[in-house]
Amino acid sequence: MGEIVTVAICCFFITLFGLALGFGFLQIQAST
Repeated sequence: MGEIVTVAICCFFITLFGLALGFGFLQIQAST
């Protein structure tokens, strides 16, 4: 059970990081 939770948390943070990276990239593209 703990292993599944760990994988879920990892996926959540990877998704969050991807969204933040994509949002930042869009902001940079919009400002130029």
